[in-house]
Amino acid sequence: MEMSQFSRNTRRAGFSLLEVVIAITVLAVGLSALAGLIAQCLAGTNWARYTALATTLTSEKLEDLNRWDQNDSHVAAGGSLTADTTVGTLNYYDDIDLSNTSGQVSETVAVTGGYSSVIHYATGVVNSNSNTSATSGSGTLTFHRRWLVESNPVVNGITLTGSRRVTVEVTLNNTNIRPAVTSQLSLVRP
Repeated sequence: MEMSQFSRNTRRAGFSLLEVVIAITVLAVGLSALAGLIAQCLAGTNWARYTALATTLTSEKLEDLNRWDQNDSHVAAGGSLTADTTVGTLNYYDDIDLSNTSGQVSETVAVTGGYSSVIHYATGVVNSNSNTSATSGSGTLTFHRRWLVESNPVVNGITLTGSRRVTVEVTLNNTNIRPAVTSQLSLVRP
């Protein structure tokens, strides 16, 4: 009798191979789900960061265009949010390159015969280059800006005579980011 009682206690004291396999399977499924959740959170964080940058660049250009008097040639009616537009010598688009590695920020516009760039270095130095495209490379984010200036805009069916509406749209030129990063702001001013 002592022998059978000993073998019954021994069977109850350990885990069977089947129980170990089931526990490992449950753990693997849980860790896979956790890894997927972490990857999704990182992608969402990057998308939010890029969207914040696009919104800042949109706001910056809108403020820049708003500071000009309505009759100034820098804000002549024209432009498009769907195509790069030039009226006379005035471009209604530009590219912004932000370097994650050097801290360099450059604004580049196409001009006859090349490019014109204003480069802001992390040291505080600002350099204007004609016929030079700003350098881009690994760690550089490129945003494309377009703007539209409308005289006497129609808002909700009402013509705002003597006013102007400025709309700026910024898009991140990176097809790997989904959903696409874009920001658009408008301003109506008398």
